[in-house]
Amino acid sequence: MKTSSLFLALLASSSAIATPFSKTKYLKRGKSSIVKSILELIGVATNTDANAWDYEAHRDMCSVNMKTEKGGNCHADVTCSDGKTRNYDNWGGCAHQVVNRFDDPGIGPFTITWTKKDDDCSDGLCAPELALKYVGNYFVFDVEALSEEAQKNANSATLCGVGCSRPTPESEPNSENICQATNIYNRETIRSNQCGVPAIGKDYGPGKLDSQGPVGEAGYATGWCGMHVVQYQKEEPAADPASDPKANYHLDVTLYDSNEDKIGEVLGAEAPAGEAVSVFSKLPHVMLVTAQKVDADPVLFAYSDQSWAYADAEHHCNFGQYDSGNREGDCGFSC
Repeated sequence: MKTSSLFLALLASSSAIATPFSKTKYLKRGKSSIVKSILELIGVATNTDANAWDYEAHRDMCSVNMKTEKGGNCHADVTCSDGKTRNYDNWGGCAHQVVNRFDDPGIGPFTITWTKKDDDCSDGLCAPELALKYVGNYFVFDVEALSEEAQKNANSATLCGVGCSRPTPESEPNSENICQATNIYNRETIRSNQCGVPAIGKDYGPGKLDSQGPVGEAGYATGWCGMHVVQYQKEEPAADPASDPKANYHLDVTLYDSNEDKIGEVLGAEAPAGEAVSVFSKLPHVMLVTAQKVDADPVLFAYSDQSWAYADAEHHCNFGQYDSGNREGDCGFSC
């Protein structure tokens, strides 16, 4: 299930201090090995036109840009779905094999390391490695290898033409485009790349590139939680609701924390008109869900000091019409 990004309220401020630390914890792997590892992490895609850095198309993703010029002037920036760019120019070590740490409110702590220099790069620094704390505990993205993979996808699409199907050997599966080179016309002086990474607690498609934000002692990630609700129509609407459960609505309600992990659920709960169904979870308060008298009436929600109806835009609710005896939808709420 997808919910609205938890980090929107946090984007007003960021920490732009870069601190160098030892590179020894990172072991360099061959390009084929790292690309294979990334593909195993995110899954094999069927659409190579998907660009992970396109945060407007993928609302749970953020764009990370990294650049160096003539072996110095290191720069990075992060932009998420709110369109605000946070710049990181204060590097602790704009140099070869120095791991620089940053902390961004959208993606969390991350590092950038330039792994090649001088003759390997024509001039200066190149081949950055990007790692995020909340994605595999600093899983290393070989940006150069992934950018080359994206270029191969682009070249293959150009050669193939519009609308054709490109068979791919099993040994070289197409990946969704995670990174790209953005310095096409200035390779000898400027090295720059762009990658798409998930916002805190989000993922790039079910079971793919996944960010897991910090979980507190209570066992859930705070911020922006979500819920999925299924409302079942009355089986016997003319019967007495006081004595016949078939005369009442029934509800399935599943609660998720800001990492989109399930933290509470009720299934098939009887919901007499106007009587709230209590949903207990790892959260400190009880979620109350109330069905009303007729099918056209909205479902009502209350959590702590928040209350809203099923079409509330502030809580990013999205409910469908009745189909085969039920309707379902999702909402988000602060937690």
